[in-house]
Amino acid sequence: MNMSYKICFICTGNACRSPFAECVTKKLLVNAGIEDIEVFSLGTLDWGVNPRDAAMVDVAKELGYELTGTTTVMTRERLMTADVVVVFDERHRDAVTQALDYSRWNRIVLFNKIALDENGNVEDPHYQTATVYRRVAQHIENGCKRLVEKWRNHPPIP
Repeated sequence: MNMSYKICFICTGNACRSPFAECVTKKLLVNAGIEDIEVFSLGTLDWGVNPRDAAMVDVAKELGYELTGTTTVMTRERLMTADVVVVFDERHRDAVTQALDYSRWNRIVLFNKIALDENGNVEDPHYQTATVYRRVAQHIENGCKRLVEKWRNHPPIP
C-alpha cells in the first residue's frame, strides 16, 4: 500500500512565505526522488484571490524557483486533509487551532522548530526591502532543504 503524506504550509496572506516554501519543497522533493509527499499552502487571511507577492516572485526566480498561482485562504476542510500543518508564526498557529479539530492540533508545527530546531517566527517580508525578501527566502530555502533531508528517511508524521 502506497501511503501519501500531505504537508500544508500556512502564513498570513498566502502570498510570500507559505507559497515560497511550497514551491521550494516541491522542487526539492522531485530532485530527491520522493514521490509520496504532497505539498500545498494556505493563508489565514481571507483577502480574496490575489497573485503572489511580486517581490517574492522575483527573489524566487533569482534562487531558481518558479513561484506561481494565486492566494488561497485556509478552510477546515483543506486543513483536515493535512498530515502536518507548518506555520511560520505563532499567530498562524492560533488561527489554525480555531479552524482545525482539536484532535488534529498535534499536527501543527512551527517552521523554525521543525525545520531548523530553532524557536521564533519567520519574519514577514511583505512590503519590506528586497534585502529582507532575500533574507527570508534564503531562511525558508535552508529550512526546506533540512525538512526534505529529514523526510528522505522518515515520513513527516508528528
